[in-house]
Amino acid sequence: MMNITGKEGRAVADKSGRIGPLDGIRAVAVLMVVWYHFWQQSWLMPVAGPVNLDWMPRNGAICVDLMILLSGFCLFLPYARNMFREEKDPSAGQFYRKRAARIMPSYYVSLLIVLVCFAIPLGEYTGVSDMLGDLIPHIFFIHNWFGASFQSTHLNGVLWTVGVIVQFYVVFPFLAKAFKKRPMVTYWCMTAVGLLSSWIISHNFAQIDQSLFVNNTFTFASVYANGMLGAYVYASMESKPERSRGEAVFFTAMSLTSIWIYKILCAHRQNYGQGLEQKWQVDYRYLLSLVFLLFVISTIFACKWYQKIWDNAVMRFLAAISFNLYICHQYIAVKLKEFHIPSWDGAEEPNVVGDAAWQWKYTILCIIVSLAVATAMTYLVEKPAARMILNKKRKMETTND
Repeated sequence: MMNITGKEGRAVADKSGRIGPLDGIRAVAVLMVVWYHFWQQSWLMPVAGPVNLDWMPRNGAICVDLMILLSGFCLFLPYARNMFREEKDPSAGQFYRKRAARIMPSYYVSLLIVLVCFAIPLGEYTGVSDMLGDLIPHIFFIHNWFGASFQSTHLNGVLWTVGVIVQFYVVFPFLAKAFKKRPMVTYWCMTAVGLLSSWIISHNFAQIDQSLFVNNTFTFASVYANGMLGAYVYASMESKPERSRGEAVFFTAMSLTSIWIYKILCAHRQNYGQGLEQKWQVDYRYLLSLVFLLFVISTIFACKWYQKIWDNAVMRFLAAISFNLYICHQYIAVKLKEFHIPSWDGAEEPNVVGDAAWQWKYTILCIIVSLAVATAMTYLVEKPAARMILNKKRKMETTND
C-alpha cells in the first residue's frame, strides 16, 4: 500500500489502507442518529443562551443516509484501488464471509436478548404467529419490507437500517464488478433506480404508508451509488504523490462549506410542511447524499489540524463500537422510559411537562448505558466471533492447500 503524504506531512491512508478521518465521520454519523432518538424520548433542547443547536437532534435521523453512503464508499474502496493498480479483487465468498463476521454475531445476539429477555416475558406478542411474523423477516434481513416487522416490531425498530445495508451486501459483488467495467453507466443506473423510486413515493405520498416506503431499499440506491463514486474519486486522487498546502486549505474549506450546506438543508426540512419531514427525505435524498459525498472527500484531503478532529483516539474508539451503539441505543432509550427509569411523579410524562432535571438525568443515563452495552457487545461478542469465523476459514483453506 502506498503511503500518500502531502507537504503537511499527513498520510491520507496508512500502510494498511485505513483512511483515518473516515472513523470520525462514521462515529459522528451514528452519534447524530443516537442523539435524535434520545431527543425523541427526552425532548431535551440543546439551547444555552444565544446558542441553539436544536436543529441537530431534530434532523439527526437523516444521517442514516451518511451511514449508507459510507458503507458504499468503504466496501467499494478496495475494488476502486484495484482499478488503478490492476490487482485482483476479493472473491464474492471472501466478501460475504467478512460481512457476515462483521454484522451477524452482534445482530443475532441482540435479537435473542430482546426476544427472550423482554418481548416474550413482557407479553408484547399476541401469539406465536404474531411473534414469527416479526422474528422470521428479521432473521433473513428483510424486515424493512413488512409492516409487522418494521413499524409494529417489538424487536428493535432501528434494525430496519441493517436490513437495507445487508440487502446491498447481497448484490454488492455484482455492483462492484459492473462499476469497474462501466463506472458511469452503473452509477447512473443505480442513481436512476433511487430517483425513480423516490419520485413514485413522493407523488403518492398521501396514499401510501409513508414510514414503510420512505426508507425502502430502492430509494437508497442513489445514495449507495454516490458512496461508490466517492471511493472511485478517492482512489484516482490517492495516487498523487504530493499535495500542496493550498490544496489542503481548499479541501478544508470545502468540508466546512458542506457542513454549512447541510445546516441549510436541515432548516429547509424543518420548514417543508407539517408532517412532511419524511416526504422531504425522499425528495432530497439524492441532493443530500451529494453534500455528504463532498464532505467525505474534502475531509479526507483536508489540513492536518482539521483531520485531527476526525481522526483521534476517541473517534477511533467510537467508530469501533459504532455498529453496536447503533443497534442498541434506541431500544435502551425506549425501555428505560417505559420502565420509568429515572422515576418521575405524576401521570404525565416528564418530557411533556418540561421536567428539566429528569430530562438531563434520563439523557445522561441513556448515554452511559448505551456506551456500556455497545462496548461489551463489541469486545465480548462481535470481535471474538469475527476472529473465530475468519480464522476457521483460513485454517480450512490451509488444510485444503
